[in-house]
Amino acid sequence: MSMILDAFVGKFLERLASFVEEKTVMVLGVEDELKRLQRKLARIQKVLEDAERRSLEDSAINNWVNELKDAMYDADDIIDLCLIEGAQLLDQDPPPPSPSSSDLLPVCCYSIFSCLISTPHRYEIGEKIKSLNDRLAEIYEDRVQFNLDPEIHAGVTAVNSHQTSPVVADLDVVGREIEDATRDLVRMMEEREERKCILFGITGMGGIGKTTLAQKIFNHGKIQSKFQLKAWICVSQTYNEIELLKQLIRAAEVSYGEANTKAELVPVLKSAVSGKNLFLVLDDVWRADVWVDLLRSPLQSAQIDAVILITSRDENVARQMGSVHIHPVLQLPVETGWEMLKRKLVMIGGREEEISNLREIGIQIINKCFGLPLAIKAMAGVLAKKEPIAKEWKKVLNNDAWSARKLPEELRGALYLSYDDLPSSLKQCFLYCSLFPEDCIFFREDLVKLWVAEGFIKEEVDSLMEDKAEEYYHELIQRNLLQLYPLNYDGIACKMHDLFRSLAVLISGDESFSGNSTERSNISLTKLRRLSITGQGNAAGILAVVTEQRFLRTLLVFSGSQSLSYDNLGRFIHMRVLDLTNIAIEIIPNAIGDLYHLRHLDLDQTLIRQLPESIGRLSNLQFLSLCRCKYLTNLPQSITALRNLRRLALSDTPLAFIPKGVERLKQLNSLGGFVVGDDSATVKLGEGHATMHSTLEELSSLSNLRILHIYKLERARPGSLMLGELSQLKELLLACTPLNYREEQEKNLPPLGQLPHLKILYIAGANAVKHIGPEFLGGGVSSSKSPRRTAFPKLQLLTIYRMPNLEEWFFSDEKEENNALQNLVLFPCLHELILMDCPKLRALPCGLGRTTLKKLYVTGADSLQEVGNLPHIVEWIDLHENKSLNRISNLPVLKRLRVRECYALKYVECLNGLQQLELVDDSMDCLPEWLSRLTEECGSGSDEFNAEDDFLLQLWCNERVLRRCQQGGKDWPVIEQIQRLNAYVKEGKGYLRFVKQPYFYETNI
Repeated sequence: MSMILDAFVGKFLERLASFVEEKTVMVLGVEDELKRLQRKLARIQKVLEDAERRSLEDSAINNWVNELKDAMYDADDIIDLCLIEGAQLLDQDPPPPSPSSSDLLPVCCYSIFSCLISTPHRYEIGEKIKSLNDRLAEIYEDRVQFNLDPEIHAGVTAVNSHQTSPVVADLDVVGREIEDATRDLVRMMEEREERKCILFGITGMGGIGKTTLAQKIFNHGKIQSKFQLKAWICVSQTYNEIELLKQLIRAAEVSYGEANTKAELVPVLKSAVSGKNLFLVLDDVWRADVWVDLLRSPLQSAQIDAVILITSRDENVARQMGSVHIHPVLQLPVETGWEMLKRKLVMIGGREEEISNLREIGIQIINKCFGLPLAIKAMAGVLAKKEPIAKEWKKVLNNDAWSARKLPEELRGALYLSYDDLPSSLKQCFLYCSLFPEDCIFFREDLVKLWVAEGFIKEEVDSLMEDKAEEYYHELIQRNLLQLYPLNYDGIACKMHDLFRSLAVLISGDESFSGNSTERSNISLTKLRRLSITGQGNAAGILAVVTEQRFLRTLLVFSGSQSLSYDNLGRFIHMRVLDLTNIAIEIIPNAIGDLYHLRHLDLDQTLIRQLPESIGRLSNLQFLSLCRCKYLTNLPQSITALRNLRRLALSDTPLAFIPKGVERLKQLNSLGGFVVGDDSATVKLGEGHATMHSTLEELSSLSNLRILHIYKLERARPGSLMLGELSQLKELLLACTPLNYREEQEKNLPPLGQLPHLKILYIAGANAVKHIGPEFLGGGVSSSKSPRRTAFPKLQLLTIYRMPNLEEWFFSDEKEENNALQNLVLFPCLHELILMDCPKLRALPCGLGRTTLKKLYVTGADSLQEVGNLPHIVEWIDLHENKSLNRISNLPVLKRLRVRECYALKYVECLNGLQQLELVDDSMDCLPEWLSRLTEECGSGSDEFNAEDDFLLQLWCNERVLRRCQQGGKDWPVIEQIQRLNAYVKEGKGYLRFVKQPYFYETNI
């Protein structure tokens, strides 16, 4: 990622301004030089915007900018060094002694020792700052020859700091063209006579809308209901054969076990799809070999009914793959482009009347987009930030960025202008995304912590940097520079279009490299600052190139690079971000403690068995992730010295406890994997004994916590879990160990309904809890907007899991008159409820019908007899292996119902809005009686081809029942009343597909 100087210098000056006033500066004796640095950078900052804009076209200015960047990287390192050395001199927060260590130096000795060893360092720091000032003075003088203008300020708009909710993804389609193409292609796929592997192609230039059309077809009701297996695979230029095969096998809901080679996976794929029908999209295909050499043989030899839809920029690729029909996507007509632009602006929040008044200028902008939907959506992101008046739109129309001639043709114009319009703070976040591999899905949580660790996010009073980073994430999505990944909940994941990624890679230049671990010859020998490595193989070779440079600040090693020597880690002395997720590394060297600039350390899924005590020296560390480290059982005591730590992630790592002193980590806002320690485990200390672990009571002092996951709660003393002080909690997990029951275990759930900001709640394994009652609501939360109190005012997702003794769940005792709890507002934002493995639970709480619940999943509730009286639940209900479930009723607006292995079910009624039923039962001898009544309730559907809400029955049964459903079979009178049916033998290859109108019937038995 290329440094955005304007943003970097601005944030550096803010940091410097607060640092200059600290006592540390006087102790180090560098106050005058730092103030000189401050003045120098303030003058330089005035010309940075003009310099960076012109550096793309002028190589001399680009060299000047790069020289200044080098100086700023050094300046950033020097400030870190000042902070660390100053803290040691003032003896601030020395590492806490372990309770078992009796031979540590006394505090006074520690302080004197620090002063003695720091004396030469103070002189060295002073010389470094003086040398830096001299360099900056020379750089500043050189600006004169370029005639840089301090008055130029781009017409960019600031980030919308009030945006708090994720952008809702839309189909981004308007006009008859895409509707006609969708209808025609779906009809051809439906009407094909041969039942074998048939390919269809969609071709066109980058950004023309190939993927959008493929998505429209993939999500079409006729495709979704007709094909048993559906899979979407992004191929990209550098696809991995092994991962692609695994992805397709997973889509078939089959395990590939330990298979990890092409020879092992191909037979697994063939078996997984055999006897089924498949709709497969291969998106962004660059070479025909993905079909010809990899997928054709296993799919064709499986003798399946399959449609393969490919998208490619090259029509020849589609022909080489054997496509029976190729649909070229053409540029949008001007009028359709204008409608798309207008629609996007209205969806973002613009007023349609105001936008329509700007049609003339809008049409000129559309003409500059050359009919490319990607460019039009990018321009919508730009115009949405402008005042809807002719003057502002004309500024966009006449912007010099349209004519950036040194860019490749496909990146010029609208795409570059949409980047150029970003505030400097957003530019660096956008460019950073190019470190992720092509077609990679990346998650909001990962981007947020990386942006914070890299120093891109400004710290504000009464606001977390993580919150501001989330605003940046949503802003980039709203500007269409990132695309929401539609298969994830709540906008948590996104992708980057390959054209925007190409633009980001180009602008980043030689400062960053993202590529395969074997591509060492492609790495520039200049000062590489950020490196991401992908692909199979040993990463040691590519690291050898950059180790000698010693300038690397970021190293991301993505899953696939199987080995990495730890010997080199201590040599990356400028490292800020180090991510070694899923790497076969077993030892972290003591030298890790020398990386005092490090802000982010991710060792998830590694093979490490311990962390060195030297990790406590990483005083700047903000993010430490140790999830799923299956051999790591203890943490070093020094971890509690990491006072700047903001996130500690430990989930699914078998830790015995968290070292005593977690209360010192005041900056923590996310603690995932806090393990309650065993109070009976103590060590001898002097005349007595002491525990080694942190307690639940210590958590109450961590007032910044937003995310908290607690494990082994069965060890906790009754009443020790006090969460009332953690009023900022948004996500909470409370878990006991399975089958680990203690008599003294807490019998009631804590009053979590009084947490005002809680959005996600998981409760698991509370074996001692038999009843959930009003105590769970906690009296609710008061509001200035309503006289009534609200329980769980912001909760969206509630999961109750593995509660073997839970018998009853109620909100209030309805027999008592004037019960205050009757006036509580309950779960006003609840979207999804998940109940798993609660075998004694007899009923759902009566008040659940008063909530806004949209989704319900219940499995393993063996005593539950009825699910019903939920008038507002609309999206889906999934009921699985509930042995006593007898009745499902009074769900008037429910659209989708899934019932699996609920063998006692006799009554299903009053589901008038149902559009889809999935029934899985291979034990029945015939169709259930309630099915005939239900289909009459739901109606026979529409005869229109595009009616995607016709009632659909998806049935998994035994072969005996499937034969009864055939024409002339005993259950055919029921089947012929259903608009659409897909029936399959659960443990076999038989199928029956039927559509009432337009008529279609097919079976293989």
